[in-house]
Amino acid sequence: MRVRQFAVPVAAIVGMTAISGAFVAGNDAGHAFNTFPKMGDHWVPEGLMDMKPFFRNFFENTATVQLDHRILATTTLTSIAGMWLATRKLPVDPRIRTLLNATFGMAALQVTLGISTLLMYVPVSLGAAHQAGALTLFSIVLTLVHAVRRPLPGSMAATQIFRTSKVLS
Repeated sequence: MRVRQFAVPVAAIVGMTAISGAFVAGNDAGHAFNTFPKMGDHWVPEGLMDMKPFFRNFFENTATVQLDHRILATTTLTSIAGMWLATRKLPVDPRIRTLLNATFGMAALQVTLGISTLLMYVPVSLGAAHQAGALTLFSIVLTLVHAVRRPLPGSMAATQIFRTSKVLS
C-alpha cells in the first residue's frame, strides 16, 4: 500500500522535530529571535555553529537549535502535506483516510501554534499547547503507521484477509 511508504518516514521526521523542540525549550531558545520567518534581521542568524566542539551547537547553541527546529518543522509540514496530497485519490479504508486528514490538520495547527508562540515571546499557555500539540501529532502519526502495517502471517487480520479473498474469487 502506498500510504505505508509515506507514513513511516513522516513519523520519523515528526519524532525528530519533537526532539528538536525539546532542545528549543531546554535552552529557552524561544526567547531569542522572536520574528518569523527571519531570525531577527537575518535569514541565517549570527552565532550559528560558533561552539566547539562542533556537535555542541545542535544541543546548546540557541541560534542553531532554533534554526534547526524551524527547518525540521517546515520539512515536517511539507512532508505531511505531500503525503496527504499523494494519497488523497487512493482508495483507502475510511479509518486511514480519517488518520491522514487528522495528521494534516494537526500539522497545520502545530505550525500555527509554534509560530504564534514564538511571535508572542513564549507565553506559558501557548508553549504548553505547542508541546501538547507535538505529542498529539506524534500520536496520530504513530496510529497511522500502526493502521497501515502489514499483518503478520497467521495473525487474525491475515486470516480474515485470506478468507475474504477466497470468498471473492
